[in-house]
Amino acid sequence: MRPFAEVVVSFAPPPLMVAIVFSVAYLLVGIPVHFTRGATARDWLGTLAGIFAALAYIVLVVGFYPGVQTAAR
Repeated sequence: MRPFAEVVVSFAPPPLMVAIVFSVAYLLVGIPVHFTRGATARDWLGTLAGIFAALAYIVLVVGFYPGVQTAAR
């Protein structure tokens, strides 16, 4: 799992990746939900998906790559 975390961290700085992961999860869940359940469901479910995906990314980075805050870029 550590090599996977190192690859994920190498794409972009963690704050940028958290924003990207949130946005992608929001769109992947929010767009289909918008057409099936409406705009209100899109807002709630899309935001929840984005938050949980971003939290999973943070846990992955901090858990398996603890020196990310001090890593030189």
